[in-house]
Amino acid sequence: MTLETVSKKLPLYAEHVALGARMGEFGGWEVPLYYSSVIEEHKAVRAAAGIFDISHMGEILVEGPRALEFLERNLPRRIAPVKLQQAIYTPLLNDRGGMVDDIIVYRVREDRFLIIVNAGNIAKDFEWFCARAPKGAVVTDLSPQYGLFAVQGPEAAAIVSAAFGVFFTQLKRFQYRDFEGGIIARTGYTGEDGFEIMVPLERLKPVWDVLLEVGGRKGLKPVGFGARDTLRLEAAMPLYGHELSDEITPLEAGLEWAIDLTKDEFPGLEVLKAQKAAGIPKKRVGFEMTGRGIPRHECEVRQNGRKVGWVTSGSFIPAHGSFAGRNIGMAFVETAQAETGTEIDVMIRGAAAGARVVSLPFYKRK
Repeated sequence: MTLETVSKKLPLYAEHVALGARMGEFGGWEVPLYYSSVIEEHKAVRAAAGIFDISHMGEILVEGPRALEFLERNLPRRIAPVKLQQAIYTPLLNDRGGMVDDIIVYRVREDRFLIIVNAGNIAKDFEWFCARAPKGAVVTDLSPQYGLFAVQGPEAAAIVSAAFGVFFTQLKRFQYRDFEGGIIARTGYTGEDGFEIMVPLERLKPVWDVLLEVGGRKGLKPVGFGARDTLRLEAAMPLYGHELSDEITPLEAGLEWAIDLTKDEFPGLEVLKAQKAAGIPKKRVGFEMTGRGIPRHECEVRQNGRKVGWVTSGSFIPAHGSFAGRNIGMAFVETAQAETGTEIDVMIRGAAAGARVVSLPFYKRK
């Protein structure tokens, strides 16, 4: 085994093992898959709150007198209207209109922007920014310096208030405030209310310990990547490498709301305009199984024996919404099969299992 194939360990690896976590590989990192069970942790987030160690995520800084101009010319959303201490979700596109990644851009100052990127794409995204940056825009990879936690669930605000003060719970969605050399932002990836907390590595353990101690009184549980995946699936949030890739456009992925085709310039703009004018060939849809079996990534989707798409994500969902106790999934299908109610088949272990296209998301917080 070479050094290149060895998974990186999270800074709090020892703490996760001490909590009984079952560890496994994700995006080149050794991460907690679950502590008790995926189902129990999924339910804990929907009922109370969960804490996730997502320190595998990457942080890139873009700053300088031409930083805003650079981002405006290269991102498919308008960045200038984003106020200080606000954030915006946006795709990162290649010249073919495909998705290099999906990122969150935080405006730190008029000329400084913090960008959170997916773990498996840190090197690729950093190269993307560096290759396009003009003089007057400096790009720095901060990933080795910071860690990141997420506290998600209906009790998240009460936990953050008890741990760090009510000040942070006054944040609106996609706002953030400075905290311990990093930030606390009201963002998340579960479909619940919640916060993401970025701090320097030396502050990770103290912050983790405080959250576990204070949050434990309000039902907070450590949650692994297994439940993180079922929670984001239930909320119909796309995952890079599943619903998003360099070959999938944001129009196909259902992210037209996250691009602005009226902008003058960004990579892939003309391709996306042409695709929209000609008609989008495939679309991301949700489906529920009517036959037996759990759909998995890359299972074929068929109709009348003909392949019309493929599954991107699938799982059994334990709680709490209208699809609780059912097997669900997301898939890309030809546009003709994307209408809600369409009957399809999912190939599971070589056999066709019935399914029905449903509207997304499967779960939405009341």
